[in-house]
Amino acid sequence: MRNKNIHIHSVEKSGALDSSFRHRFQNPGKILSDYLHPGMTVLDLGCGPGFFTIGMACMLDSSSKVIAADIQTGMLEKVKQKIEESDLECIVQIHQCQEKSLNLTDKIDFVFAFYSFHEMSYPDEIIDEIKLLLKPGGLVYIAEQKFHVSKSSFIDIIEKMRKKGFEITSQPKVFLSRAVVMKMKEQ
Repeated sequence: MRNKNIHIHSVEKSGALDSSFRHRFQNPGKILSDYLHPGMTVLDLGCGPGFFTIGMACMLDSSSKVIAADIQTGMLEKVKQKIEESDLECIVQIHQCQEKSLNLTDKIDFVFAFYSFHEMSYPDEIIDEIKLLLKPGGLVYIAEQKFHVSKSSFIDIIEKMRKKGFEITSQPKVFLSRAVVMKMKEQ
């Protein structure tokens, strides 16, 4: 079902997503260190300019893959510029999603959707794809801004996930955010 109440963050204003302020209060290492391990395939869903993509890639090794996925070409160009001619080029894969589909075939260990679910036009379809791509025991980390996404909208996202067979495993504390980590219920 189409979500008509979306607001997609513009490429022109993406500098705010990469600020030193954000790095201090939403440090990728602190937020993700418990979830990432060498050899994982990670999906940064709605990666924007790559703030967390780069952070995740720096935490992993060359046996790992971070898929930087976004619907906006301009955001993916920003990620590409950051990784060009670096050691991260062999870890980060740039991937353009479609509005209704991730268009991925890789099996995923960890999906990271930070401030992105509220921007999805077709969240039910994306959740269905996540369900198919997620490896057994895989996790989905969802975070949304407290002052941009209402509590009831955040709960709606979680309920959509629950209806598709996911359950909450933890609720990490993230500055100015609501967050959950979910996995598929055991059959």
